[in-house]
Amino acid sequence: MRLLFVINPVSGGKKKADHDTLIRNFFNERTETIEICRFDGPASAQELKKTIRHWHPDRVVAVGGDGTVKAVAEQLLHTRIPMGIIPAGSANGMAAELDIPTGFEQAMTVILEGKVQVIDAIRINQQEICIHLGDLGLNALLVKNFEQGGTRGKLGYALSSFKTLWQRQSLKVQIRNAQVSLSRVAFMIVLANARRYGTGVSINPDGNLSDGLFEVVIIRRLSLWELLKMIRQFKPFDPRKTEVIQADQVTIMTRRKAHFQVDGEYLGKVNAVKAEIMAKALHVLTPA
Repeated sequence: MRLLFVINPVSGGKKKADHDTLIRNFFNERTETIEICRFDGPASAQELKKTIRHWHPDRVVAVGGDGTVKAVAEQLLHTRIPMGIIPAGSANGMAAELDIPTGFEQAMTVILEGKVQVIDAIRINQQEICIHLGDLGLNALLVKNFEQGGTRGKLGYALSSFKTLWQRQSLKVQIRNAQVSLSRVAFMIVLANARRYGTGVSINPDGNLSDGLFEVVIIRRLSLWELLKMIRQFKPFDPRKTEVIQADQVTIMTRRKAHFQVDGEYLGKVNAVKAEIMAKALHVLTPA
């Protein structure tokens, strides 16, 4: 078996593990063939693409957080090459969604012995791919503040959340597709392929990664307590303050530009988002 490991050297907090050494030691007396490459910026995407094309791995493993997982997934869409995950980021939402263990050796067992699940992805504005969660509004602002804050890990999210709370603003949005046309005032609009954030907060309890649909979750009201749920695992969002629309495509328009993030990556401010499902786009490894 040929395994390609893609390591993000800046993922996680200050006490992050040396995954390069862990991986090499793990396979030191095994028969699998491994290759390790670093992923630390946009230029790395082209190098990764070339490596996959020329090396022909049987499995590609993302070692990092949601941003690393997204970057690797973009190179594997429609290839039938399974993607494995070793959770090593500040936020590991997709790993949690797939029930990937946080321990290194346990995650490695999934990579070597796990089953393959075929999942959907969401294409956004014809250029971005979302495999987990994207959103407009408050959480996207939280991601921006976290990226600019300089403190990694859950402490960084906690510090950023208080700043985000003071900056929060409601959005006036229009949501349209062939079935619905709605006008709403909300703090967050979530494009949900998955069910929960990396913190464990359930934003879309009935979500299914493989059903050919995604959910548009409208968070109409959001208190400090609700915001703190994004950094600690409490109860799901109050259903009385949310609205869920199931769709295979949707257009979202905001009256003024809103903060936008996809799979933990802040993408700036936008006032229009067009999303459509990419059914059965990606093969992933999950516990047997």
